[in-house]
Amino acid sequence: MVIMKVVCGKLCGFCAGVNYTINKALEILNTNEKIYCLGKIVHNEIVIKKLEDRGMITVDSIDDIPNNSKVIFRAHGEAKETYDKAKLKNIEIIDLTCGKIKIIRKKIEKEKGKSFILIIGKKDHPEIIGNLSYSGKNSSVIENIKDISSAYEQYKKTHLKNIYIISQTTFSSQKFDELVKAIKTTFIDNNVNIIIDKTICDATEKRQQEAYELSKNVDLMIIIGGKNSANTKELAKISEKNCSDYILIQNVDDLKNISFFNKNTVGVISGASTSKETVDEVVEYLKKLKY
Repeated sequence: MVIMKVVCGKLCGFCAGVNYTINKALEILNTNEKIYCLGKIVHNEIVIKKLEDRGMITVDSIDDIPNNSKVIFRAHGEAKETYDKAKLKNIEIIDLTCGKIKIIRKKIEKEKGKSFILIIGKKDHPEIIGNLSYSGKNSSVIENIKDISSAYEQYKKTHLKNIYIISQTTFSSQKFDELVKAIKTTFIDNNVNIIIDKTICDATEKRQQEAYELSKNVDLMIIIGGKNSANTKELAKISEKNCSDYILIQNVDDLKNISFFNKNTVGVISGASTSKETVDEVVEYLKKLKY
């Protein structure tokens, strides 16, 4: 009979920003006030369900919220025009945008007008959509290598001398570096000043590094997080580089029909919007398994 060794990452559980957002939402819900949330408060369905069970109402558009109501603006932040719409409807905003994203937006507004802004990240991610709304017409989103040439053509029409590069906070650190290298190759001009501001959250980078190191020494990696979570998916991609056998799950229920035969050592890591409670349930389940 073999008992598996379970190695849990030290950085499992909510990151500081998500922890603050969830606690503030609970604080508001404890007052029993009717409160809306614009979009998914975090990319974790289990966390959202718990908050909705407490009374939070998730909506997709500011137009779905009645006038004179209260609304939570989620950790990813919202587009600039959404704030204006809320004001017109006399909606009280509980702004729980991650502090690091707020800082990035201040940087964008400072550079707007004097720099062409390149935002590296996933085009459909709410953080990027919001950041783009602050950057004005002289900006472009770079998600892949193929986006760089069109951004360069757009840049040439501006006659600006500065390129300001920032990132989605949860983007792949390695991919950011690769894209910056490609941008430098494309934007070849002695008169261009390229400013690189790697705004990937330090907690994101540390989790990515932990996933990389942990995956070297296990037979199976288990990554816990929401199915739409960008940072969780990135942890899975990184883990796969060293450990081809990996599972991406939302909670312990997803493990019930999984065979762990010949998996002597299992690594566990979580995305930034996964609670420590969910991680602990998975670890306890794994520790009881024998074959």
